[in-house]
Amino acid sequence: MKNISRIDQPSKNTFGWFVRIRRDGRQISKFFSDGKYGGKDEALKKAVSFRDEHIAEWENFAKNHSRPMHVGTRSNIGQNGISYTQKKKKRNDKEYIEHVFSVCYSPEKGVNKNKTFYIPKSKNNAEFKRNFKAKLQEAIEFRDEMMHKIYGLRYVNFKLRKKKADEVAEVTKAKKEKKQRPA
Repeated sequence: MKNISRIDQPSKNTFGWFVRIRRDGRQISKFFSDGKYGGKDEALKKAVSFRDEHIAEWENFAKNHSRPMHVGTRSNIGQNGISYTQKKKKRNDKEYIEHVFSVCYSPEKGVNKNKTFYIPKSKNNAEFKRNFKAKLQEAIEFRDEMMHKIYGLRYVNFKLRKKKADEVAEVTKAKKEKKQRPA
Protein backbone atom coordinates (compact mmCIF):
# COMPACT_ATOMS: atom_id res chain seq x y z
CA MET A 1 0.00 0.00 0.00
CA LYS A 2 2.96 2.31 -0.58
CA ASN A 3 1.88 5.92 -1.33
CA ILE A 4 -1.77 5.13 -0.47
CA SER A 5 -3.51 6.05 2.79
CA ARG A 6 -7.00 5.30 4.03
CA ILE A 7 -9.03 8.27 5.25
CA ASP A 8 -12.14 7.68 7.36
CA GLN A 9 -13.53 10.89 8.91
CA PRO A 10 -17.18 10.45 9.88
CA SER A 11 -17.33 14.02 11.27
CA LYS A 12 -16.60 15.37 7.78
CA ASN A 13 -18.35 12.54 5.91
CA THR A 14 -15.06 11.73 4.19
CA PHE A 15 -14.29 8.12 3.33
CA GLY A 16 -11.79 6.99 0.74
CA TRP A 17 -8.20 6.42 -0.34
CA PHE A 18 -5.61 9.16 -0.69
CA VAL A 19 -2.68 8.74 -3.08
CA ARG A 20 0.47 10.84 -2.50
CA ILE A 21 3.56 10.41 -4.67
CA ARG A 22 6.64 12.54 -4.11
CA ARG A 23 9.54 12.19 -6.53
CA ASP A 24 12.42 14.59 -7.19
CA GLY A 25 10.72 17.50 -5.45
CA ARG A 26 7.41 17.06 -7.30
CA GLN A 27 4.24 15.89 -5.56
CA ILE A 28 1.17 14.29 -7.09
CA SER A 29 -1.89 13.62 -4.98
CA LYS A 30 -5.48 12.56 -5.54
CA PHE A 31 -8.36 11.46 -3.32
CA PHE A 32 -10.54 8.48 -4.32
CA SER A 33 -13.89 8.70 -2.54
CA ASP A 34 -15.79 5.49 -1.71
CA GLY A 35 -19.03 7.19 -2.76
CA LYS A 36 -17.76 8.40 -6.13
CA TYR A 37 -16.09 5.13 -7.12
CA GLY A 38 -18.78 2.67 -5.96
CA GLY A 39 -17.46 1.47 -2.62
CA LYS A 40 -14.29 0.91 -0.66
CA ASP A 41 -12.88 -1.88 -2.87
CA GLU A 42 -13.51 -0.09 -6.18
CA ALA A 43 -12.04 3.16 -4.85
CA LEU A 44 -8.93 1.24 -3.76
CA LYS A 45 -8.57 -0.33 -7.24
CA LYS A 46 -8.72 3.14 -8.84
CA ALA A 47 -6.20 4.51 -6.32
CA VAL A 48 -3.77 1.64 -6.97
CA SER A 49 -4.18 2.08 -10.73
CA PHE A 50 -3.53 5.83 -10.44
CA ARG A 51 -0.44 5.28 -8.30
CA ASP A 52 0.99 2.57 -10.54
CA GLU A 53 0.42 4.63 -13.69
CA HIS A 54 2.21 7.69 -12.29
CA ILE A 55 5.13 5.73 -10.84
CA ALA A 56 5.57 3.83 -14.14
CA GLU A 57 5.55 7.14 -16.04
CA TRP A 58 8.21 8.51 -13.71
CA GLU A 59 10.36 5.34 -13.96
CA ASN A 60 10.24 5.51 -17.76
CA PHE A 61 12.16 8.76 -17.91
CA ALA A 62 14.15 8.56 -14.65
CA LYS A 63 17.62 7.08 -14.79
CA ASN A 64 18.53 5.22 -11.59
CA HIS A 65 14.95 5.73 -10.40
CA SER A 66 15.50 3.53 -7.35
CA ARG A 67 18.36 5.76 -6.18
CA PRO A 68 17.49 8.99 -4.35
CA MET A 69 18.75 12.05 -6.18
CA HIS A 70 21.39 13.94 -4.19
CA VAL A 71 22.38 17.22 -5.75
CA GLY A 72 24.50 18.43 -2.86
CA THR A 73 24.22 21.61 -0.87
CA ARG A 74 24.97 25.10 -2.09
CA SER A 75 28.61 25.87 -1.62
CA ASN A 76 30.54 29.06 -0.92
CA ILE A 77 29.74 30.31 -4.46
CA GLY A 78 26.04 29.42 -4.46
CA GLN A 79 26.31 26.37 -6.72
CA ASN A 80 25.40 22.82 -5.74
CA GLY A 81 28.44 20.53 -5.75
CA ILE A 82 30.94 23.19 -6.84
CA SER A 83 33.23 24.98 -4.41
CA TYR A 84 35.87 27.66 -4.79
CA THR A 85 39.15 27.64 -2.89
CA GLN A 86 42.38 29.57 -2.80
CA LYS A 87 45.55 27.69 -1.98
CA LYS A 88 48.93 29.17 -1.13
CA LYS A 89 51.61 27.49 -3.24
CA LYS A 90 55.34 27.83 -3.42
CA ARG A 91 57.45 27.34 -6.52
CA ASN A 92 61.10 28.29 -6.95
CA ASP A 93 61.05 30.02 -3.56
CA LYS A 94 58.17 32.27 -4.69
CA GLU A 95 54.75 32.17 -3.07
CA TYR A 96 51.60 32.57 -5.11
CA ILE A 97 47.90 31.89 -4.72
CA GLU A 98 46.23 29.21 -6.81
CA HIS A 99 42.49 29.69 -7.49
CA VAL A 100 40.52 26.46 -7.94
CA PHE A 101 36.96 25.20 -8.50
CA SER A 102 36.29 21.67 -7.22
CA VAL A 103 33.37 19.77 -8.70
CA CYS A 104 31.93 16.84 -6.70
CA TYR A 105 29.57 14.14 -7.96
CA SER A 106 28.70 10.52 -7.17
CA PRO A 107 28.40 8.26 -10.24
CA GLU A 108 27.20 5.35 -8.12
CA LYS A 109 26.18 4.80 -4.54
CA GLY A 110 29.17 4.99 -2.20
CA VAL A 111 31.53 6.39 -4.86
CA ASN A 112 32.50 10.06 -4.80
CA LYS A 113 34.41 11.75 -7.59
CA ASN A 114 36.00 15.18 -7.89
CA LYS A 115 37.29 17.20 -10.80
CA THR A 116 39.38 20.33 -10.40
CA PHE A 117 39.24 23.42 -12.60
CA TYR A 118 42.21 25.75 -12.18
CA ILE A 119 41.68 29.44 -12.84
CA PRO A 120 44.61 30.71 -14.91
CA LYS A 121 46.92 33.35 -13.48
CA SER A 122 45.90 36.88 -14.39
CA LYS A 123 47.75 40.14 -14.91
CA ASN A 124 44.94 42.33 -13.58
CA ASN A 125 41.57 42.21 -11.84
CA ALA A 126 39.49 42.45 -15.05
CA GLU A 127 41.33 39.49 -16.58
CA PHE A 128 40.88 37.50 -13.35
CA LYS A 129 37.13 38.16 -13.38
CA ARG A 130 36.89 36.95 -17.01
CA ASN A 131 38.91 33.82 -16.22
CA PHE A 132 36.87 33.22 -13.05
CA LYS A 133 33.56 33.41 -14.94
CA ALA A 134 34.82 31.22 -17.79
CA LYS A 135 36.13 28.48 -15.46
CA LEU A 136 33.00 28.64 -13.31
CA GLN A 137 30.84 28.15 -16.41
CA GLU A 138 33.05 25.24 -17.48
CA ALA A 139 32.71 23.66 -14.01
CA ILE A 140 28.90 24.11 -14.02
CA GLU A 141 28.59 22.56 -17.49
CA PHE A 142 30.78 19.61 -16.47
CA ARG A 143 28.75 18.97 -13.31
CA ASP A 144 25.44 19.27 -15.17
CA GLU A 145 26.72 16.76 -17.74
CA MET A 146 27.77 14.28 -15.03
CA MET A 147 24.51 14.68 -13.10
CA HIS A 148 22.51 14.23 -16.33
CA LYS A 149 24.43 11.00 -17.04
CA ILE A 150 23.70 9.78 -13.51
CA TYR A 151 20.04 10.83 -13.12
CA GLY A 152 18.79 11.54 -16.64
CA LEU A 153 15.75 13.75 -17.04
CA ARG A 154 15.22 13.80 -13.28
CA TYR A 155 18.17 16.18 -13.04
CA VAL A 156 16.99 18.28 -15.99
CA ASN A 157 13.60 18.72 -14.29
CA PHE A 158 15.33 19.61 -11.02
CA LYS A 159 17.38 22.32 -12.76
CA LEU A 160 14.29 23.77 -14.44
CA ARG A 161 12.37 23.94 -11.14
CA LYS A 162 15.42 25.45 -9.40
CA LYS A 163 15.79 28.10 -12.11
CA LYS A 164 12.11 29.01 -11.84
CA ALA A 165 12.32 29.23 -8.02
CA ASP A 166 15.44 31.41 -8.25
CA GLU A 167 13.69 33.76 -10.69
CA VAL A 168 10.66 34.07 -8.40
CA ALA A 169 12.93 34.72 -5.39
CA GLU A 170 14.80 37.42 -7.32
CA VAL A 171 11.58 39.21 -8.31
CA THR A 172 10.27 38.99 -4.73
CA LYS A 173 13.53 40.38 -3.37
CA ALA A 174 13.47 43.27 -5.86
CA LYS A 175 9.88 44.15 -4.91
CA LYS A 176 10.75 44.04 -1.21
CA GLU A 177 13.79 46.29 -1.72
CA LYS A 178 11.70 48.73 -3.76
CA LYS A 179 9.13 49.02 -0.94
CA GLN A 180 11.85 49.65 1.62
CA ARG A 181 13.46 52.54 -0.34
CA PRO A 182 12.35 56.01 0.72
CA ALA A 183 10.43 57.91 -1.95
